[in-house]
Amino acid sequence: MRFIWLFLLVPFVTNGQHSIIRGVAPLSIGQEIQLRVNDDPITQKERVLASQIVDVDGSFELKAVPNGTQYAFLQVGLDCADFFIERDKDLELTFVPPTQDPKKPRGFYERNFFIPKITGGKLAKLNGEIVAFNDSIDQFLEALYPMLVQRRSPNVVAKELVKFDEKVLNDFAKSEPFVQDYIAYSLAGVEQTFVTDRDRLFSKYLKDKKVQPTNPAFIDFAVQFYQGKVYNTVMVTRFEEVEKILKGNEVFSKLDKILAEDVELENLFLRRLMLINAVNELIAHKDVDGTKLITELRSFGMLSSNSYIALSAKNTADKFDKLKVGTMAPEISYYGMDGEQRQLSGLQDSYVFLELTDVSNSYCQRETNVIPSLKDEFRNIRFLTICVGNSQEEMEGIQKKMGIDWDFGRVPIASSIIEDYDVKSLPLFFIVDSEGKFYKAPVSDPTKGAQQELMALSEMLKAKSKRRVGR
Repeated sequence: MRFIWLFLLVPFVTNGQHSIIRGVAPLSIGQEIQLRVNDDPITQKERVLASQIVDVDGSFELKAVPNGTQYAFLQVGLDCADFFIERDKDLELTFVPPTQDPKKPRGFYERNFFIPKITGGKLAKLNGEIVAFNDSIDQFLEALYPMLVQRRSPNVVAKELVKFDEKVLNDFAKSEPFVQDYIAYSLAGVEQTFVTDRDRLFSKYLKDKKVQPTNPAFIDFAVQFYQGKVYNTVMVTRFEEVEKILKGNEVFSKLDKILAEDVELENLFLRRLMLINAVNELIAHKDVDGTKLITELRSFGMLSSNSYIALSAKNTADKFDKLKVGTMAPEISYYGMDGEQRQLSGLQDSYVFLELTDVSNSYCQRETNVIPSLKDEFRNIRFLTICVGNSQEEMEGIQKKMGIDWDFGRVPIASSIIEDYDVKSLPLFFIVDSEGKFYKAPVSDPTKGAQQELMALSEMLKAKSKRRVGR
């Protein structure tokens, strides 16, 4: 499903009926199929709601408790089929990914989203209507593109938008309420992109309007609308005042009061959501104590009675703390050359130089090829190479080619390692201390300075060892 808005927050849910997703995945027999959603609109952290191994006949059935109507997707490897789920409703579909061109270059962890064939269930109507609307808006934007290239007057673009709005609202007048709201805010997003009349947008779509936290089109529109305004307030026009607040207590409550002075930010939920979003800019500023700000953010989230805000605050804080020196390195469960499962925590009591790599990539191979010399030089440090998304055959091939004789393993591409270690590209290198905490995160590539970092660590370990012997 070609969604422009691919994020949706998912609050903690304690009660409610299940949504059941059942179907067949004939090309994925024996593989794990996951039902995923996104936690919040700021970090877009993904959560697996349900999973199972596709049966020998290709069938599967996943049961989960969503929050109202929300965006979700099934994932097998890098193939993803997306749709909407809702409490107490079911959806039947076939999960058959389209054939990918093996010669087409693809970025690391670039997932293949496609529209599943929906065969039944109470959710069929809602999803069919959204697919039909997405097709309509795709066609409209393609037709509008030549006007933008020709730099036509904004008034001309505005008139085209009005005509399209009228047509779509008429075509989908009898669609389900959620779909109508989805369409309205999808159109608002297009209007905001091409015709930036803030007063009109605020009056029509936000002023005194009901907040729709589980509508991805609404959230996307609101975040885009407020982001620049909040940044300008906390980072430009009132930064001296913000600096003083950041040095005191109750930081977020005081910042919240500043933003509340703006009539466009009267809505408590949207104001606080955008305040959390502003943390990214605040932490990047040279005069801001990032550690204190993250602590304050956690406190702000824990005190919030709104689970959406609490999740956004927690996940944002986690994002900045995740790879911080001195914090525990996320556990990695990997398969060794013998097929047995092992864990990073099993290497405790040693300092570990950790490599995350893709052995099918030539640059990654070049970096791995330097490790034997590092291993020979620094015998008081342990080395671990984890292949991300590579097959057992690829792993065995590179082991034979390079004569790898250190700790070596692999994890599937859908592993939590992608999120836990913030993997955007490979290779990545880290040093984990003997207690399982990050000593250095990340480390320079072996060809770009890792030797100097390992030398400093090795000398420190030698000095520690001498002090213990002398006691």
